[in-house]
Amino acid sequence: MADAGKDAAPQPWVPHREVAMLTYEDCIGLANLDKDEVAQIAAHERLPSMIALEKGVYLLNHPWGDAALRQMVWDNLCSVARHNDPGRTEDLLGLYRLTCLHHPSPYDRRQSPVRATHPIWHG
Repeated sequence: MADAGKDAAPQPWVPHREVAMLTYEDCIGLANLDKDEVAQIAAHERLPSMIALEKGVYLLNHPWGDAALRQMVWDNLCSVARHNDPGRTEDLLGLYRLTCLHHPSPYDRRQSPVRATHPIWHG
């Protein structure tokens, strides 16, 4: 007896339920970051926006993440100020102030007494 499935045409795949996909805006909402903060991470680290968003989430999951995020925005602000772009400087100054309000943790890993040191520098 011949196999009945052998001669049958393949059936197109049909999902049993609707598949939902997260959008970039959904990810921003879950990340405790502002779009402008993600843009500053991307600019500072020269990353695509989605990777910058992941890096921001990674940073904020560490005690020193708030300070690192503020420092990135500050670095970008200083860079723009050196290039004499007053409008952009004012925008970044406003963002820096908001970032300080939204991410106020004063913890700084550079001053931590438990920070691991590199064996080459300190034996």
